[in-house]
Amino acid sequence: MPRHTAWILPLAILTSAAVFLLVMAGGDAAYALRVLGHQDSSITDVEWKQRTSVRAAAAPRPWPATGGCPIRQSLPTRNAQSIVVVHDGRLVCEWYGTGGAPGRPAAAFSVSKTLVSLLVSQAVADGSISGLDLPITQAVPELRARDPRFDAITLGDLIDMRSGIAFSENTSFPWLNRDYPSVYYASDLAKTVVQRPEIAGAPGPFTYNDYAPNLVGLAYQRLTGTSLTRGPLQRLWDDLGAEHPAAWCVDGHGFPYHESGLVVTARDLARVGQLMLDDGKVDGRQVAPRAFLDRSLDPANREPVTTFAGISVGYRNGWWVLPRGDGGRDLAAMGAHGQIMVVSPSTRTVIVRMGDDEQTNIQIAATLQRLADQL
Repeated sequence: MPRHTAWILPLAILTSAAVFLLVMAGGDAAYALRVLGHQDSSITDVEWKQRTSVRAAAAPRPWPATGGCPIRQSLPTRNAQSIVVVHDGRLVCEWYGTGGAPGRPAAAFSVSKTLVSLLVSQAVADGSISGLDLPITQAVPELRARDPRFDAITLGDLIDMRSGIAFSENTSFPWLNRDYPSVYYASDLAKTVVQRPEIAGAPGPFTYNDYAPNLVGLAYQRLTGTSLTRGPLQRLWDDLGAEHPAAWCVDGHGFPYHESGLVVTARDLARVGQLMLDDGKVDGRQVAPRAFLDRSLDPANREPVTTFAGISVGYRNGWWVLPRGDGGRDLAAMGAHGQIMVVSPSTRTVIVRMGDDEQTNIQIAATLQRLADQL
């Protein structure tokens, strides 16, 4: 090949690769750049993602505290930013490192799903949504036009990850057309969750699924006329007496990433866990509906659905269900990179750990369970 034309082949290869990747991205160049530039998710993604803000409560309720921390030497601090331990409604221990601080919110990732479930339950309680047995197609009829089998999927199926919708967490080449990045890096998430999900089978079997909470969020928005991460989340923050502002990551259209968008302090996240121990009440006011508590804590449908590192866990109403050595069960909200909240009804303890990966989520959760048993 003459020297003056040697650049043609490399250019053709690069052009073909770029066209291929753009086709895989559905023609969305901005989405392709986010996936290729950031690749796997990170706790620092909140620095570049757009967010809606949530103010601290108008009347903050500082945690009652006790002196000293009896389990300080056992705290899993490696790579953690914050650890908060609440026992019998009192803050008995907190630790901060690697940039963490009491008032510094951090990405909660899939802990967001628990908040989505709670906020939807409030809308059901006040009549804004008729119930969790509502078919998703009543709010999102476009799904029926794509596949009539969507008619069989209810809001409850989606919240429990039993919708029958296929989902893969595979992020291998060619990256851009995979389920996980198509949600996490979406330019228009509402459009994505209407057009992309496919039915794998009838509702019933468990499949952890990031399409599901976003379909719930889209249904919420259409049925109530508001995003659950705006007025409803602010009301929850006020009801809880949250001490610090929070945020929720949104796409370029302002639609929340319902599966992963919550940005919150460990102190204020622990208030959500405390609701489960206080019959859903704050200062005698019912904040978490009784139905939410019953559906989360009732033994029905809490059988193991999957196994992590040899530990069999269930999933119900936005909570993971963890086995205890005494035959009981604890609840856990778990997000990528080690964002964990364990709620232990038998020990009346809530422990929140936020930061970066140290072990797998289930290993961290098991450690927090053992710490609760020491109190």
